[in-house]
Amino acid sequence: MKENRFKLLNLEIQPKEVKVRSSCDLSISFSLDFNIQKNSCLLFRFRGGRNNKNDWYFLQSEDPRKKGHVKLNLSNPAKIIPMIITGKELSIKFLVCEQEGIKKGTIFQFKVSKTLVQSMEEKNKKIEIIIGIPGKKPIYSENPPCIDVINGEFDHMTIICPSMVAVDEKFNILTRIEDEYKNLVKNFSGKIQLFELADSNKKVFLAELDFNKENKDKGIIKKGGFSFLSPGIYQVEGCFNNSYFKSNPILCQEKKKIEKRLYWGFIHGHTIKSDGMIGVNKYFKNLLKAGLHFGTCTDHDHSWETSNEDFEEIKQIVNKYQKDNEFVSFFGYEYGTWFTLNGDICIYYFDENLPIFRSDVNKYNSIKKLIKNLKHFEGKILLVGHHSAIRAGFRNWNYFDNSIEKLVEIYSTWGNQEYSHEKGNPLPPRYKLFGYGKHAKKRGAVLEKKGSFIQDALKRGYKLGFTAGGDDHYGFYPSGSIDPDNGIYPPGIMAIWADNLTKKSIWDALNNRKCYGTTGPRVIIEFYLENYFMGDVIDLKESSQLKNKRNIKVKVISPINLKKLEIIRNNEVFISESVNSEKIELRYQDSECFDNIALTSQDKTEKFVFYYVRIFLANENMAWSSPIWLTYPVRENQD
Repeated sequence: MKENRFKLLNLEIQPKEVKVRSSCDLSISFSLDFNIQKNSCLLFRFRGGRNNKNDWYFLQSEDPRKKGHVKLNLSNPAKIIPMIITGKELSIKFLVCEQEGIKKGTIFQFKVSKTLVQSMEEKNKKIEIIIGIPGKKPIYSENPPCIDVINGEFDHMTIICPSMVAVDEKFNILTRIEDEYKNLVKNFSGKIQLFELADSNKKVFLAELDFNKENKDKGIIKKGGFSFLSPGIYQVEGCFNNSYFKSNPILCQEKKKIEKRLYWGFIHGHTIKSDGMIGVNKYFKNLLKAGLHFGTCTDHDHSWETSNEDFEEIKQIVNKYQKDNEFVSFFGYEYGTWFTLNGDICIYYFDENLPIFRSDVNKYNSIKKLIKNLKHFEGKILLVGHHSAIRAGFRNWNYFDNSIEKLVEIYSTWGNQEYSHEKGNPLPPRYKLFGYGKHAKKRGAVLEKKGSFIQDALKRGYKLGFTAGGDDHYGFYPSGSIDPDNGIYPPGIMAIWADNLTKKSIWDALNNRKCYGTTGPRVIIEFYLENYFMGDVIDLKESSQLKNKRNIKVKVISPINLKKLEIIRNNEVFISESVNSEKIELRYQDSECFDNIALTSQDKTEKFVFYYVRIFLANENMAWSSPIWLTYPVRENQD
């Protein structure tokens, strides 16, 4: 037996393959070439630990008539007591009570009946076998039994198109065939008809996709050469067996009218290099298979998780996938001082050759120290705060530097960090309690930290644009109805308005807050104050005409029904409009004098007013534009 490792002998597992979310019987048999002493534990773990995350359910040892009944038979009978562990971990532990322990050569026959398989497909899903010996570290099987969890049957298709194109501009259509849990149906062999849908409800045949012939990527086909002949709002519709599915909306304009392009991405997720489920290469391939324009992984900075060699490998893969006009990626990582006053922050580099600032190094182990050291790299580094208002890892806004921290993650698998549950937040910050859906006991508790919401930062005068997505640990997007680690909310998505799809253009757009977030739907949001766009900071010394009145324009085009649109001014609902359609265009005028409504910044250097858009959509979805600010400097001798 190697240190902390042992080998299972004569290992057999049946069946070898199961479908997602099916009820199945499992049988595992093996033997060991060593004795297990009294008071040791033999543990069978279906989920839990750093890289074994899923939503497998049902283990119990009391009633053979109920789901998930577990039984362990031994060829040499011995006294054992079963103990179930549930929550983030799902396992059963057998305590060895036999005075002489369990003798080597004993055949173990582990059986589970009617257990519920996880919803995520996974090749070689491990069922870990761990032995706990009194007074020693646990030892792990070096050859755990593995089973292939395969996709389910066709449930729907997801059709992904660019959100913005010019008239006569060629574009691609990405068609994903998915099961109920958004796994690609890799064995799909049907034919799909694609149609163009225009504002006029005119329906035009575009193409037929034969997955039997073209299914090289297993459940996904990317086809190019499509274009629209005139301006308008379009969608692509897919048809299979008289079932119809629509793409995200596409805004088509004359090329001369297009000032910025809209790009979609995901920039906060984890791989096997920290506590995620898949390798870095596969992670990036999955971003591409989701039709995203930009993205990256953000494994933890801790040296015990992600080594210098790991980060060098990640940098190489980031560079491999970075291709201007195809896909943009930056090197990034998550600075995580968990359960402290510092909070978690994602750090992104334009130049990946800069050093790693690890939270477990004394020189950088607080936000105050981190900011001091990062300040030297202004323009080359960008900080984005994560789950700012979750009590267990809240963001302390007393330590902040707007020159390097210009964005904040408004939504992630931890919920909406914008404002409190007491004020009506329907997706409030919650802490981990595994499970979401009909098989879960409940969602995690609302655990908010007063004073650490994004609105608290905005009230201080901080200029923060909004991102969304974050903290996915399974590694494919879209990742289904839950996050398999946090089990609270599904990951979201973010959009960037940029000149083009190049690394520099995307980086500049991020630094200028030309971005917004949603809980998942690819909603097109345009938000103007006069001729200024989301993310802009307006100096009233140069635009004094806006002191007394200012015109606001909002345009929203959504793939799902809009329920309500709110314009937020200084954290209060300024305008609220009920909506029952998939698009809306509104104009308002704010005629209140700036001096009467302005707030004073934390450092007493300026007066300011800010506006942003909050959108409520069907099925508990939300979206937010980045704010626009009006500012006016305060005289030095003024209190």
